[in-house]
Amino acid sequence: MNALLLLLTLTSTIVLRSGDRIAVHGTVREEKGVVIFRSNGVFYSLPASEVERIDRQETQSEEEKKVRRRLAVSEEERRRLLAELEKNHAGVAQDPLPIPKEIPPPPSREEAREQRDEENRWRREARTHEESVRRANEEVALLETRAEELRSQIHGFISLGYRPRQFSYQTTQLQRTLDQIPYAQLRVTRAVSAYEQFREDARRQGVMPGWLR
Repeated sequence: MNALLLLLTLTSTIVLRSGDRIAVHGTVREEKGVVIFRSNGVFYSLPASEVERIDRQETQSEEEKKVRRRLAVSEEERRRLLAELEKNHAGVAQDPLPIPKEIPPPPSREEAREQRDEENRWRREARTHEESVRRANEEVALLETRAEELRSQIHGFISLGYRPRQFSYQTTQLQRTLDQIPYAQLRVTRAVSAYEQFREDARRQGVMPGWLR
């Protein structure tokens, strides 16, 4: 019994002397006449004298068996692999990478200058788009801040008991500011869309990302 209970892995079934069967997952071991095992994620223990036997079940799936068969190599293939390893240990160098027959010449001074000019042009355009987006966002923020200030002033006049005609200027300015906000937000949308289209055009033309920073 001790030899049987020493170490059983995978899925097993403990058969008790009473005829009951317990499914076990993992290792089954015996310590001082007590059998310890896990079933359904919970540890259990019972006297070894109650155990009739332990049936080990094969849990390897058909797919795993197929993989193992595919990984198995013939004796001839094994000898070939060992011979290659011995060559490598003996210091045999791997075959060098092929060298191209013709190495392209470096760009001429004129080509290098044209490349720098092209890079500078893309950088300027990228900064122009970034500046347009920034200014459009700032315009929206200023209008929203102005509207909040006018609302605060109007609330202050009302709390002091002023009549509406006494702060009609603030009311008119507030309405004008609120009317301008949607147009300012539209300019933000257009600026962002133009910037995204610019970057997409650059990508299609093979412009390096670093040129757009």
